[in-house]
Amino acid sequence: MIRTKYNIKRNDEELLEIEIQEDEESPVGLDQIISPFNPKDIKIIVEPKTIDHLVSRIRHDEIDMNTEFQRKGNLWSFDKQSRLIESLLLRLPLPAFYFDASDDNKWLVVDGLQRLWSLKNFVANVELKNSGKPDDQPIQLTGLEILVDLNNKGITYDKLNRTMQRRILETPITTYLIQPDTPKNVKYNVFKRINSGGLGLNSMEIRNALNQERPNNGKKSPAVFLKELSENSKLKSILRLQDKRMEDRELLLRAYSFIVKDFSEYENPLSGFLDKTIETLLGKSNLELDELSDGIIDAIYFQKKLFGKHIFSRSIAEGKRIQLNSALFEVWVSETYKLTRFQKDKLLENAIALTKEYKTLFKDEVFFGAVVSSTSGKGAVTTRFSKIQNLIQKYSK
Repeated sequence: MIRTKYNIKRNDEELLEIEIQEDEESPVGLDQIISPFNPKDIKIIVEPKTIDHLVSRIRHDEIDMNTEFQRKGNLWSFDKQSRLIESLLLRLPLPAFYFDASDDNKWLVVDGLQRLWSLKNFVANVELKNSGKPDDQPIQLTGLEILVDLNNKGITYDKLNRTMQRRILETPITTYLIQPDTPKNVKYNVFKRINSGGLGLNSMEIRNALNQERPNNGKKSPAVFLKELSENSKLKSILRLQDKRMEDRELLLRAYSFIVKDFSEYENPLSGFLDKTIETLLGKSNLELDELSDGIIDAIYFQKKLFGKHIFSRSIAEGKRIQLNSALFEVWVSETYKLTRFQKDKLLENAIALTKEYKTLFKDEVFFGAVVSSTSGKGAVTTRFSKIQNLIQKYSK
């Protein structure tokens, strides 16, 4: 497939807001956990440990403390971190910690990240304080509610007496360890259930978390590929997407999913569909991934040439605020990706007529519903893809 190289100047436009459809809200709720699995496949062991066990792993970099997939490590204030330490000194029990222990040399945090950062900042960082790194500076106790005599006196872990240090390290905790042979679909469910409340991980963050591991042959992991693609300077010069909670990566994954899978193969829920298609990236060489990246960027640039500022937006027909519609993004990018150079040239020749007919699609209640509400249903996917395909075929001959 021929790919066109473009020299694109960067613009200073604001980030393009992403229009979230009714069935595409980011937080993961229990109602979204519908992928079935055999209960016998649940392989999670419970191990009693102590704070000392966790601190030792943190010191030896055996827990992933920089969980890029969550983008929210080390967020607690010094007061809140100090009150966790106060709980340990008062011998109050802590909630359980959950880890994906697929790699025993590098546990992946499922739940308990902020507590782990508090332990690192207070206990482990005493040994690292001279590293010069901001994240290695030990915190001082402040904001304590019971042990108020320790407040604001510059007390770090090494300044506590041995009895207090031992009380912290010997505090018993419960750890739940997801075992290496646990199937991927079971891990998705476990992550979702554990992160179903508060500011839990959304589907893309979980998907990214479980696809970080690099294959042994040196290929890029799916998570690395999507990260690099979302941060590509050429892509950003065309379309400056929000990256809040990995919305940009999910958009790109959606487009990729319909590049490798025909829309007729789609099965809802969308989350489960994307869970499966992201894993197909594992089978691709780095060269294939580079070509895929170029092709997706080329497809997005071509849309810019066709529709200008109204790229992937309903504003082209409605004259409203320009927002990126994820349903339009996935269909236009994936379908454009598959076109030949000749077909693209013909579309550009017929751009005025194509755009005029494209606008009329939004007056079709069925098509409008397929890009605005309940967009992840099988019928909605079929509707928007078949109508856009017909439009492309008509003007690319």
